[in-house]
Amino acid sequence: MIDPVITKILDGEQFRQNHTVELIASENFTSDEIRLDDPRVGYFLTEVNDQTSTSSTPYRDLIHRWNLKKKDPNAAISEPVEPITWWIENSTPHEWRETIKEGVLKWNVAFEKAGFKNAVVVKIQPDDANWDAGDIRYNVLRWTSSPEPPFGGYGPSFVNPKTGQILGADIMLEYVHFTNRVFYDNVFELATLEEPFEASKHNKNDATYCSLGHQMHQDIMFANTVAFATGASDLEMERIKKESMLALIMHEVGHTLGLNHNMKASQLFSPEQLADAEFIKGKCLTASVMDYATLNITRDRSKQGQYDDVTVGPYDIWAIQFGYTPFNSEKEKADLLKKSTNPELIFGNDADDMRSPGKAIDPRVMTNDQSNDAITYSIDRIELSNDLMKTAKQKFIKNNESYQELRRVYYLLSSQKAGAANVISRYIGGVYVDRAMAGQSGGTQPYTPVSFNDQKRAINALNKYIFAPDAFDAPNDLYNYLAMQRRGFNFRTGPEDPKIHSQVLTYQKNVLNHLLHYNTQQRITDSELYGNTYSLATFMTDLNNAIFKSDISGNVNSFRQNLQIEYTNMLIGMLTGKQSYNYTNNAKSMALYNLKAIKNMAVPHGNVASKAHKQHLRTLIDNALKEIK
Repeated sequence: MIDPVITKILDGEQFRQNHTVELIASENFTSDEIRLDDPRVGYFLTEVNDQTSTSSTPYRDLIHRWNLKKKDPNAAISEPVEPITWWIENSTPHEWRETIKEGVLKWNVAFEKAGFKNAVVVKIQPDDANWDAGDIRYNVLRWTSSPEPPFGGYGPSFVNPKTGQILGADIMLEYVHFTNRVFYDNVFELATLEEPFEASKHNKNDATYCSLGHQMHQDIMFANTVAFATGASDLEMERIKKESMLALIMHEVGHTLGLNHNMKASQLFSPEQLADAEFIKGKCLTASVMDYATLNITRDRSKQGQYDDVTVGPYDIWAIQFGYTPFNSEKEKADLLKKSTNPELIFGNDADDMRSPGKAIDPRVMTNDQSNDAITYSIDRIELSNDLMKTAKQKFIKNNESYQELRRVYYLLSSQKAGAANVISRYIGGVYVDRAMAGQSGGTQPYTPVSFNDQKRAINALNKYIFAPDAFDAPNDLYNYLAMQRRGFNFRTGPEDPKIHSQVLTYQKNVLNHLLHYNTQQRITDSELYGNTYSLATFMTDLNNAIFKSDISGNVNSFRQNLQIEYTNMLIGMLTGKQSYNYTNNAKSMALYNLKAIKNMAVPHGNVASKAHKQHLRTLIDNALKEIK
């Protein structure tokens, strides 16, 4: 039977529609030609339902993998009959070719554990090649510089839908990944200002879309900023680029081998271990290169070790074993899968991740986090950003140049702080998920709420670093210098002054959007039934106090006025807004309780601006209460 394959796939998106491949496929496939998915491991898959099954899970989902076969089937480790061959496009800069090759070949470490030697091969496209990088017969690592880059790298592949066999793949490497290039127009969106926690708008609603390069680009700029501000050598700056390139290549190659994301892998090491240069030397800093972990940047610069992964992680090796080992029996495969409860094999993918407000439940399955104590690590990142802000004006203004670099650094530091706060917020109302099968050794109950102590640590950190009156303090004279470099008519769409209050409120709202999301509110109440001791009443009281208690009786600065009005409107929205029907009665009761508490606190004392602000609060609440009645 001949099946036409019309498209290449960009992690699920249509890509290159002008090629057709004809596949010869048997009606009956042997067990070594297909491999069925298991929820404890993360592979891309073709979903298949067994319509004759009476099982609650009638799934026969085919994982996507290359058709590797041993030259010597009896050997423990054998070269494959046909290796997975990658070609580096001949337009790739010579200085990066060896690093790219090294990143691809790192996967051979994993394939050796699966029984294959030299499973992955890398070649350079000859300058006189009679084929181009778009030829579907070749797997090509392509060097690009796109006008609207998806930031960094992305790896499309296409498969036989009847077997899950991967037939070909490309990886695109964007030049912008290695620059400090940030534009404030429609060509290059500044996600750090308008969308501080979301991926590039390129297909960000596609669950299989890979935006690691976008996040890594931000982290590289931050690492460069930290290194430059603290007097790092040129060698150190080059090390940042090389390690991030290695990590990016390994990640994207992992996709083309069939692996999807593992956003839980950052839980492998403690903050103390990550600050021990000797301990982490030569390691993957997480359990898997398929995570979106933030670069490892220490506040104490004397403790800086690796910034990023330089080899594949233990989960990656195990996952490749599952996908590619020529098992002699089902028991052999089952024994391998039983290891999923080992701490270094922790797994959670995009379906579980909490990057968007109200999405998913396990705070460990998160982007931009790092370590098995992400609250502590995120606080360290916030404090590092605060340290650098104090000297940014002195460090990043150069004579005879515009102030664009200082402006970029200001928004970059602010965004790092906001992103860390986003990570912290997910622990409030969070529930840890265990994917182990029933009765599996080392497994726990599927759902375990985050401890009371960690939820309190999280709300206290948000109080101090995001909601407090001085949370976004910066040297006052810094704002006078946040000027964009003029370029033609680039100010025609609006006034050029920096929108500081709008920027800070955006960061605060992103945290509140999660904390006050109906899913979060409902989960806090529901999880009280199965172990959560940080009740909705206690949390909502703590949040109200964090936003009002320290200054409502006196003068309220302009940042806090913005925050208090926004928060009050969000509480009102829980009661009367378009989404109010999604909130439980428990959540609505606490919203009403907090509104009345705010009204009682907002006695018009202080300077004129503060009196006006408090009268505004009281009017908003009075009008809302009338509507509720």
